[in-house]
Amino acid sequence: MAKEEPYDRWHKSRPKKGEPECPDHPGLVPSAEHGCANRWQARWRDKDGRQRSKNFPLNRKQVAAAYQRGQRSAVDEAREPLPHRLQRRKAHAPTISEYVETFLGRHEVRQSTINVYRSRLQAHVVPALGQRPVGAVKRGEYRDFFTELRLNGMAPNTRIAVKGALSVMLSMAVEDGYLDSNPVLGIRLVQGSSRATRLTWRCVVALAEEIYPRYELLTWYGSLQALRSMEAVAVRRSDMEDVPGWQTVVEQRQEGEAVPLKTPASMASLPVGSFLLDKYRAHMERWRAPLPSQVLRVRERRGLAPYPQEYDHLVTVTKYRTPVRECSLCYAFNLAKKKVRARGIALPQETTFHDLRHFVDAVLIASGLEPRKVQARMRHARLSETLDTYGYLVWEVDWEYAPASFEELYGIPAPPGLPEAALVPRAERERSSGRR
Repeated sequence: MAKEEPYDRWHKSRPKKGEPECPDHPGLVPSAEHGCANRWQARWRDKDGRQRSKNFPLNRKQVAAAYQRGQRSAVDEAREPLPHRLQRRKAHAPTISEYVETFLGRHEVRQSTINVYRSRLQAHVVPALGQRPVGAVKRGEYRDFFTELRLNGMAPNTRIAVKGALSVMLSMAVEDGYLDSNPVLGIRLVQGSSRATRLTWRCVVALAEEIYPRYELLTWYGSLQALRSMEAVAVRRSDMEDVPGWQTVVEQRQEGEAVPLKTPASMASLPVGSFLLDKYRAHMERWRAPLPSQVLRVRERRGLAPYPQEYDHLVTVTKYRTPVRECSLCYAFNLAKKKVRARGIALPQETTFHDLRHFVDAVLIASGLEPRKVQARMRHARLSETLDTYGYLVWEVDWEYAPASFEELYGIPAPPGLPEAALVPRAERERSSGRR
């Protein structure tokens, strides 16, 4: 089998015995070309058996290896190697704006990922480079494009996200023969600081109190069951009622439609505490009870369309009895944040609904729960994700502001070593609050 590693022009592949080692690279013998700009050489043989090669710069070893693999595969599969495909298509290369649509239509990933790529490419790349042919934009111009984004105030992590979407698209352009190699690979951007939003029980309880009452249950799904926002709005009656004391997570909602969960590991059954069950029953009684016949007759007299019935199985819906969309929940959550901050509670300005999920992980880890049990609650595929992703969030939990005891909140026995405040039942807290 041919070696897939690109040839190193700086060093001899078969040095003679006794030749001096390279002072910069111990164990290797320098060649006559040592120090040249294009260190790596991709080698392959064409269909006639003639040796072909192409050189790549010092920092492009992986690109050279990928190019070499592609050339050899093309010959083995009786396809024309990349330079010929490129030469044939250069005159018909689409613009970046046109190729964005081609890329979005062909890239096979989750629809939510396609939507993210679409927003990043169309909002930032197309306005700046959309009219240029795909193969006409050079590496330095892409570097200038990222610099311009920084000068316009774009956050470092957002720039990295834009670069990631652009790089995936350009990799497809390489496969289609419009590019010789991906010009974005190897461009390094400054990493932003990790966002460490630290919530407390006081913040979480205040958010649940200030958000639209119709959406209060969603807040508790996020802060107790660690559900993502679109998983919370997708909870069905059967998920809460089929197995007493347990909640199943089987789907999420995107643009109002039921779609698969983020990963296979996201599908799980979670224990439900008595606190959340009480909130669920109160929510169903207030917001999901059958509408009085008088209300239905008034709507009919006014010529209004009847409420849709296909969403009756959902626990949380809008006032129009339709699925809650992400923009609506985000709007309600941001309004609740303003009200909480107006009460003088130190809620971080950058808090999002997803931080409620982080809060669950942080509280369970800080409480001393076994890591595997935390992983099961978070529905992570790997334990390292549970510990590494949220390890920075561990702090002293303000259990005195919790709405109930640990067991009532999470539906599992409290781990040993918790403070007394974490063991106080909800009824006793309410009596104490009434006395004050």
